Amino acid sequence: MTRRIVGVLIAIVLAVVGTGAVLLYLVNANQTVAKGQEAVHVRIAKVRISAGTSGATIRDQGLSEDVVMPRSALPDDVMPEISVDFDKLVLTSDLQPRQLLLKGMFGQSTKLSGGIAVPDKMIAISGKFTAEREVGGFVRPGSTIAVFATCDILDPQFKKKYDETRRSTFVLLPRVEVLAVGAYGEDGQTSTTDADVKAQLDSEGNVSLIVTIAAAQDDATRFVHATDQNCNLTLALLTDSSVVQVGGAIDNGAPLR
Repeated sequence: MTRRIVGVLIAIVLAVVGTGAVLLYLVNANQTVAKGQEAVHVRIAKVRISAGTSGATIRDQGLSEDVVMPRSALPDDVMPEISVDFDKLVLTSDLQPRQLLLKGMFGQSTKLSGGIAVPDKMIAISGKFTAEREVGGFVRPGSTIAVFATCDILDPQFKKKYDETRRSTFVLLPRVEVLAVGAYGEDGQTSTTDADVKAQLDSEGNVSLIVTIAAAQDDATRFVHATDQNCNLTLALLTDSSVVQVGGAIDNGAPLR
């Protein structure tokens, strides 16, 4: 009986101590808030959200979630909620998972063309590439690339002599900017699921990706013509110091020139 009483008393003491600890924590938390560490509700991205996605789409499709963070660690334009004021505004750049939604990330859709920002006086144009022809999949939005083309040359004498088609490889576009990689859905989001990737497999099982570039009219015309002529296009990643010159074509009937 004595042991039972002692056990009950110990339990009561532990409960009192536990309650005191909780109260002390709450007091300290209140003191922290009083010192300026106000806790506020903000929105963060649940998944990658592509540029061009509207505020209405982000809200209606549940692409963001509510979290609580200290006010002192946040910029002034955080979004506690996505109000109707942002319904027709769109993200001007991609938003990564767990990234804060900020009011400054949204702009008028007219500043973008179909969800991507196109430089002044330039044209956005797309082509489909297998991974091995776009640097193993390392080409990303914002990359600077050169475009090489390998095309058939109409040369009956060469065909008769060597029993093969004459082909030439040359620099088609020496330096262009990548605007986007991947296809956009109806809501402006880039396809990223396994099903979407499998849908891009060709008959030989190769993954093809759509790469959108910014080009002047003459370069865009060359790009379209080469694509229409069934030339094989290959992308090359460039740095600021990379040197690429138009010319220097090589084919299987003549040396490099």
